[in-house]
Amino acid sequence: MSAAYYEDEFVRLIHGEAEDVLPTLEAVDHFIADPPYSEHVHGSARSRRMQSANDRGGRYGADLRRNVDLGFKHLTPELRSFLAEQAARLTSRWVLVFSDVEGAHLWSEALTGAGLDYVRTGAWVKRGATPQFSGDRPATGHEAITICHPSGRKRWNGGGTHAVWDVPIVLNRSRADKSERVHATQKPLVLMGKLVEQFTDPGELICDPTAGSGTTGVAAKRLGRRAVLIERDEKHCEAAARRLEGEQPMMLPPVTQTAAFDFRGVA
Repeated sequence: MSAAYYEDEFVRLIHGEAEDVLPTLEAVDHFIADPPYSEHVHGSARSRRMQSANDRGGRYGADLRRNVDLGFKHLTPELRSFLAEQAARLTSRWVLVFSDVEGAHLWSEALTGAGLDYVRTGAWVKRGATPQFSGDRPATGHEAITICHPSGRKRWNGGGTHAVWDVPIVLNRSRADKSERVHATQKPLVLMGKLVEQFTDPGELICDPTAGSGTTGVAAKRLGRRAVLIERDEKHCEAAARRLEGEQPMMLPPVTQTAAFDFRGVA
């Protein structure tokens, strides 16, 4: 396995490309990924400074047509296929992949094509998300979470609750619960904590191949799970390492609400 950028009892953070590191890993229990957005989303990203303007011109002038550099390249079909194949190879239980809504069907196709069962498409409702600056159509208010699992019996800790998580986005001004924004597409710690708690059990191993600022690892460590994180950008590794170093695992009560289903043949 590749050398660790940061490591403790719960989390191993590797600085490298997912394409290089994933093939060196052995089995994990869960695979939770937030890969790059699609080319469409990258092309339409705009600065929050444009909030009072539209695409025909307005208060902020030249900023109106300027795309935001998210700091990483858009998702390619090749990377999608690679991540799906590795998720199917490595994972014994749940696979969760974030994406823009328009690309969710491509993820379900890739993951099922790699041999996993499609279970559900969940939704993160992004309270405080960027509005539609042009004003000529509704804004996107949620991200998709494609949920898959190897064939056979499925079990999670969420009972009969819906696959909808209504959680505010991480803002630059946030300081609570280690959610200060240090990455352009950072996921809220509350959101990742809910996913880790509902889909995984204490002591299990989670793989996040596109770790960013390490929020999955922070949630895993806090909740007594283990994680192996992969991040290509060293500045994000540094931010993740700082967050992980300052986190302490919590003493958790035993899980009392569980649900076991056999989804074969169930829509």
